[in-house]
Amino acid sequence: MIQTSLKIALIVVLLIYLLCILRAVKRKNMRINYLIFWSVMGIILIIALLAPNFIENASNFLGFGLPINMIFSIAIFIILYLIFDLTKLITKEQNKNVLLIQEISLLKKRVEELENKNTKKSED
Repeated sequence: MIQTSLKIALIVVLLIYLLCILRAVKRKNMRINYLIFWSVMGIILIIALLAPNFIENASNFLGFGLPINMIFSIAIFIILYLIFDLTKLITKEQNKNVLLIQEISLLKKRVEELENKNTKKSED
C-alpha cells in the first residue's frame, strides 16, 4: 500500500499535470484530441491512486497474471497508439509542405515570367 503522504503528493502532482495540459491547450500548444487523451490518462492515474485495489481488480478481471503485466501491456499499447497518431500527423504535414512548395514554385515562375515581360516592354 502507498503511504497517505505519498498518495497526497502524487495526487497534487497529477492535478498540476492536468492544469498544465489545460494551459497548453489554452495557449494553442496542444490539440484538443491530445487534451482528451492526456486528461483521461491523468484521471485514470488519480482513480488508481484513490482506489487501493483498482489495478489488482482490473488485472484479475482482464485475465492478467500480475498487475505489472497489465500495466506494461497498456503502456505498450498507448505508446504504439501515440506513435501511429504522430506518424499520421507528420505525413499530413509533409503532404502540406509538398503542396506549398509546388505552389511557391508556380508563383515564382509566374513572377519571373511577368518580370521578363515587363523588362521586354521597357526595352521596346
